[in-house]
Amino acid sequence: MNCTFCGKQAVYVRPYDKIALCKQHFNEQVKKRVQKTLTRYKMLKRSDRIAIGVSGGKDSIALLHILNKIEEDFPESELVAITIDEGIEDYREEGLFFARKHVEELKLEHHIFSFKNDFGYNLDEILKILGDRGKEREFGACSYCGILRRKILNKATKDIGADVLVTAHNLEDEVETILLNIIRGDIQRLARLDPHPRKIHESLVPRVKPFRATPQAEIVLYCVLNDLEYQEIPCPYSAEAYRGDVREFVFKTQEKQPMLSFNILRGQDKLLEIMKTTQLKGTLKNCENCGEATSGKICKACWVKTQLENY
Repeated sequence: MNCTFCGKQAVYVRPYDKIALCKQHFNEQVKKRVQKTLTRYKMLKRSDRIAIGVSGGKDSIALLHILNKIEEDFPESELVAITIDEGIEDYREEGLFFARKHVEELKLEHHIFSFKNDFGYNLDEILKILGDRGKEREFGACSYCGILRRKILNKATKDIGADVLVTAHNLEDEVETILLNIIRGDIQRLARLDPHPRKIHESLVPRVKPFRATPQAEIVLYCVLNDLEYQEIPCPYSAEAYRGDVREFVFKTQEKQPMLSFNILRGQDKLLEIMKTTQLKGTLKNCENCGEATSGKICKACWVKTQLENY
């Protein structure tokens, strides 16, 4: 099949609109989608010092390169990489290798933070202390990891003096989060998924997701076509994640309904507009231990610390 735009040999046909793309136009379309997302939701300002979370996986590596190209047109801004070392044996080392490799190639500032330094334990040690899930341990490994990673990312962004934190969550990631919040009936969290950068609490740095409208398949292909190496092995704890069941539903249903994720995302944006006119109960408060944002008395990260201290 030939490219819809130039007639050259196509490397990809988008399943949701049947547009065929050669390598050049595929790259241009992916970059254009990111630019449109940044502009539509006013995610970045011209003078921002931008922290981007780089794990070494496909999403963060692709976004790092695309944002670096976009930022070449905005010399007033600055792109800085942050990597979190959770301390997962036989897994995190490879991610760190690819994160360092790409950041060095682009000659960007790079800061590496770790669970061990900030919390006293790495993730492997935390899970060993808390025991097996369903017995001693209440939640899956991804829940504990997510709680602590969000905490350290926020702290790291402030420590390096960045104005905004960019994460590489893709279209399906965003849709899974929307569906999980609906399944749990968590309207408060659903309302916090506003893609516009917002200061929802004095302790929280604004976060943005430029890949929120970019399908995973296109991110993988972008890496392949542009020879961007990334960590391919899955996290050994991913099997515990309930999110995996939702992900399977999304991808399976998408085979028959290619517009599924886009439709859910559009629905979420419309819902957010309605929510703006509705007063939701509950506000974020200061954690009694660390002072950062929480909906309860203490934040989830301090709750994890308390659990570890009690074992």
